[in-house]
Amino acid sequence: MVGTSLSKKSNIDRMDKQLVPRKVFYNPIYRDKVTVLKSASETGGLYSLGELEVSPGGGNSMHTHSAFEETFTAVKGELGVMLRGKLYSLRPGESITVPRNTPHHFLNRSGETIVCQIRFVPGHEDFVKGLAIGYGLATDGKTTKKGMPKSLTHLAMLMVLTDTQPSGMLRYIFPVFKWLAARAKRDGTQQSLLEKYYYLKSDRN
Repeated sequence: MVGTSLSKKSNIDRMDKQLVPRKVFYNPIYRDKVTVLKSASETGGLYSLGELEVSPGGGNSMHTHSAFEETFTAVKGELGVMLRGKLYSLRPGESITVPRNTPHHFLNRSGETIVCQIRFVPGHEDFVKGLAIGYGLATDGKTTKKGMPKSLTHLAMLMVLTDTQPSGMLRYIFPVFKWLAARAKRDGTQQSLLEKYYYLKSDRN
């Protein structure tokens, strides 16, 4: 049994060395593209930094995060951020910080693609993993028209990895989502989706 366990660990270690994270993710439902500029591992966990491009009419749904605060800084065009029931319009150079546990979402009401930077403090490596899974599922047609995974297990993984708690009635069954996500991690479902949507095979040479 010990030998088998060591063999499995060795295989996983070798696999991890052959995989590198993707840096760019696209969601056809939200009509946005995310590019990772600085990962939490690159900053020692101090922050994560990404660039977000949102097409006209794009945006996400209302949600909260409890593990980090989120700062939006407009780079190109006018970014809309809904926060505490108020819509803020950010022009290039302007920023707004969303405190932890505060409902918010971003949107593009203009007729042009907008660009902004998003900074998480502290950094949150798993957020990008969850984003990769969510965006990958959307690309493969495995989400609803609103971008929600059709599989309850996939939805649970997405919420837990990204530290996203939904608004509305779904927040009352969040403990169930945490249980489903933990099971998916144990049975290999999460790892399988990460290998498909988050990692790129590196050149072995």
